[in-house]
Formats: sequence, C-alpha cells, structure tokens
Amino acid sequence: MQRKGSRGEEPAKKVLHIARELPSREEVTRFMHDEMLPAGTLETHYACGGEVRCVIFRSAGGYVTYCFERLCFLDAEEYSHSAVPAVWQPLQEGGLKPVYTSVRDLRRQLIFEPEYRMYFGKNN
Repeated sequence: MQRKGSRGEEPAKKVLHIARELPSREEVTRFMHDEMLPAGTLETHYACGGEVRCVIFRSAGGYVTYCFERLCFLDAEEYSHSAVPAVWQPLQEGGLKPVYTSVRDLRRQLIFEPEYRMYFGKNN
C-alpha cells in the first residue's frame, strides 16, 4: 500500500535529470534544418550556412506569403531547460508581409525584398 500525503494526495515522484551536452553550432544547424516550419509550408530556402531561411507558405486564407527567419542558439543554461538547442525567430518582428495568389507571383516580388537581397542575392 502506498503512503499518501497529508491531504490524501500521492507523494511527488522524483524526476531523474540527465545532463545533456550542448551540441556544436553545426550539429544544431543540421538538427534544426526543417524544425518549426509553419503549417502549409511550400518551399524553404537557406542561407548563411543554414542559419537564415526564407519560408514560403500558404496562409489559412489560402494565399501565399513568406517570412525570413534566423536561427537563435540557446546557451548551455537555456538548453538545460529546453527540448531543442535553438529556435527559429523572425528577422523582423511584427512586419506585415504581402500575400499573393500564386508562388510564381511571390517569387517575382521576393527578389526585391531587402532581406532577400542581403541573404539570398547572387553575391551570397
């Protein structure tokens, strides 16, 4: 028979914490490659060794849009409390992106975006 707490509750179970070593930057980049993609993702393009990406996806309304994201690496302390060693975050917070009816139309306009030119242009 198990012993119950003072209010009839089961005693708290001890959780074994296993320390994990923080992976290398290259390992994290490989692991996070296709993680945290939005629902309806159609295409993903990577730059800067896989640390920046442009995600083209279909919105809930059926339109096509995109976002630019940067991989933000966690430090050892943050990683000890997280399931993943990094997170994808938008390059620009709160920026509204246009919507298109087709991927072809989006691609035609995307090349004029400053973020696209900076990370995905011909010189990069």
